[in-house]
Amino acid sequence: MPLLQVVRSSRPFSWIGSTPNYLAILASLILLLVAAGHPAYADGPGQADLDEATLKKLTAQNMADLEKAIELCESALEKGLDDENTKYAEGLLTACLYEHASRLSRLIFDQRPLDPRWPAARRVALKHLERAVEVDPQMGSAQLLIARLQALTGGDLEKAQTAITTAIELLTEEPTELSKAYVIRGGISKDPEKMLADFDQAIELDPRNMDAWRVRGLYYMSQQQNEKALDDFQRLLESDPNDLAAHQAVAQTLQQMKQFDKALEHLEEVIQTKPNSSIPYKLKAQILEENGKLSAAIDSLNQAIRVSSQDLGALITRARLLTAEGQFDLAENDIDRVLQLNPQMPQAILLRSLIAAAQEKYDEAIGDLQQLLRLDPDNADIKVQMGTYYEFDKQPSRAIALYDEVLENKPDQWGVLRRRGDAYLSLGQQAKAVENYEAALKLRPEDSGILNNLAWVLATSPNDDLRNGDRAIELAERACEATDYKQAHILSTLAAGYAELGNFDEAVKWSEKAVEMDSDEEQLANELESYREKKPWRERQNVETENPTNDQTETADPQQDDSALKDAGLEDELPAEEETSTETNE
Repeated sequence: MPLLQVVRSSRPFSWIGSTPNYLAILASLILLLVAAGHPAYADGPGQADLDEATLKKLTAQNMADLEKAIELCESALEKGLDDENTKYAEGLLTACLYEHASRLSRLIFDQRPLDPRWPAARRVALKHLERAVEVDPQMGSAQLLIARLQALTGGDLEKAQTAITTAIELLTEEPTELSKAYVIRGGISKDPEKMLADFDQAIELDPRNMDAWRVRGLYYMSQQQNEKALDDFQRLLESDPNDLAAHQAVAQTLQQMKQFDKALEHLEEVIQTKPNSSIPYKLKAQILEENGKLSAAIDSLNQAIRVSSQDLGALITRARLLTAEGQFDLAENDIDRVLQLNPQMPQAILLRSLIAAAQEKYDEAIGDLQQLLRLDPDNADIKVQMGTYYEFDKQPSRAIALYDEVLENKPDQWGVLRRRGDAYLSLGQQAKAVENYEAALKLRPEDSGILNNLAWVLATSPNDDLRNGDRAIELAERACEATDYKQAHILSTLAAGYAELGNFDEAVKWSEKAVEMDSDEEQLANELESYREKKPWRERQNVETENPTNDQTETADPQQDDSALKDAGLEDELPAEEETSTETNE
């Protein structure tokens, strides 16, 4: 039997792990045969390309070599081969396609931090895998990898479901791979019972599949079955005591069970065994923050950052806690460090805007959000946040323009309707404010803020056509009930409603309660004096001059490099009777 026929009689490249010397000798011998025009090579017009593809696969050093082997296999099949060599070429092609896709997939599943170009890597991997299963529909491993890639964010879940169903049918004789398939199918299932059944089956098939124990533990934790979750996570730790993700899951489960002391004890044990990891310090900070111990949480984050000075998550969290503590300069230092490492990290830019807003530097806060909108022009949350800053900065017209954009696409956003109502109110356009409050109230009938603001306008508007004392009282009472009669500004609204109806005894009673709760608020005292004089309160806000807008430019995104990716080629109403500040009575 000719040499190549001997090679091709075995499973294609199941022996690639053989000794380098053997491969070198084999490759040299094949080269000699080719050079001599050996008759074993006279099997069709595509034979020369197939031989070269074989050599390229044997000596492949990178994905570019695999790409060349794939190209040669495709060329050989297109030119024509005899039946035996066609079968061999198809096996070689699917082997090269699968290996190339597997290497790319490792860049996605095994690399941390994740390369931002991973979606491009997935596209190339899926292209090769789809070609592989086109050539060999019975290739279960390729179907499994297709499902795994499609199950990622932005993937096609229908295709993932189809591929995993096929993989499960094909892998019945391979329990280890079949176990992986059940984990994937459970992960994309929308039925909790079927999800659990798949995870159980995966563990039964391969008890050594730690991913199966992990996902089942996370499932139990999501279902508040914390004891079962702990059992599964402990199984992970028995297999690998240094599994930080499992330690994290144990601590988070104990935290969910409100066993904070136990969770902290567990983390202290982890710190003793893994002193150079920032993860347990960050988890400790999270638990301390939940218990209101912000200073202690910051201390724990200090330790995390000493261990890992470039831990962006720890820096971001510390900046947020420092902001809550009013330590704005230190918070800004942390954000600056983050943005030096990742100049366009949205979370950092957003937090920087919050820090600026907390110091009433609204122009800076707005500038940061403008930068984020340039990166993500359709982000409704950013538009709403920017609109809020415009309101604080006495630019309600610009706020309204942003709210209009959001509501054009999502008209049932009650929070945005409420905010637009507030903006119209600050412009003195009370009828439009009422219209927005009414629309928001239909969507959120028990929201105390909407109830209060609408009641306030109905009780205090200078416009006779807008006032409605009865409804103002009804709405204000609902707002009081929702807040257990413990909010001074809402009691003030109830008082204004009674004053509108001429019931000044009740108005004085509730106004006195409001002043008692917040004796430092001058307007509450003025309202009480008005009711004692038997005068109802009238108010229309009016921002006469708006501040100019602010623009900032964004920082360019630095280019990144990755040799593996290179190899893959991924290279009009009445005038106001009394004007007040722009703040609503809430």
